[in-house]
Amino acid sequence: MVLAGSYSGAARLRHVLSGSTPFACTSGTGLLPLCAQAAATWQRVDNRDGPPSALALSSIRALATSMITAMMAGTGRSRWCEISFSPPVAAAETFLRLYPGAQFVCLHRNCPDVIRAAIEANPWGLASAGLGSFTAAYPGSSAAAIAAYWAESTQSALDFQAAHPAACHQIRYEDLVDDPDLAAGAMFAFLGVDASPPPEAGGEEPYAAVPRAPLGGAGVPASFLPRPLAERVNRLQQRLGYPPVT
Repeated sequence: MVLAGSYSGAARLRHVLSGSTPFACTSGTGLLPLCAQAAATWQRVDNRDGPPSALALSSIRALATSMITAMMAGTGRSRWCEISFSPPVAAAETFLRLYPGAQFVCLHRNCPDVIRAAIEANPWGLASAGLGSFTAAYPGSSAAAIAAYWAESTQSALDFQAAHPAACHQIRYEDLVDDPDLAAGAMFAFLGVDASPPPEAGGEEPYAAVPRAPLGGAGVPASFLPRPLAERVNRLQQRLGYPPVT
């Protein structure tokens, strides 16, 4: 399972995962939030708080497994990988309860580059970008709205990583671009997969088929971000080994 924020460069990671590996990769199926919603419904049915009951877990697992089996049918692959964008921690927690052996790759990307990628993808505004609550909070600044979204999704992923370190592997988009063999090798070692880079036509470098977005060149004027938001972003940037937004 890949936990990624929007505009984090997940297409490149998917390319790596779906190369010479056993993974059948899907994205945006909604399976994680569906499992979380089913768990919430079962709590109301059972009239209980706390973790789902054994009956609830069994029922949800049967539903999820049937969907996973259908998605893998005909792929010839032996393992399934979903790229899930900005899932709430509760959704990932529920999935881990359903499948205690599940492994999570948490993809991160430098905040200024996420801001640039989001603005370039939505030059006429963020109304259709799925960032409604953030644009409402920062109606005068697309940069601030995207930074707030980045901070929320990054914090959520880091909280999940901290709670389940043995089940999680952190990978930065920049490392996947700068040294893909090293970054991918560490990831596949965590996943217990002996995988080689996908072959490229014409003797190109491994992973060259996926365009490389520019890295590290997107400055965000400090005045674009309210001070409390900038401070939160910089705390998270520091945790991920990125320079501060200044």
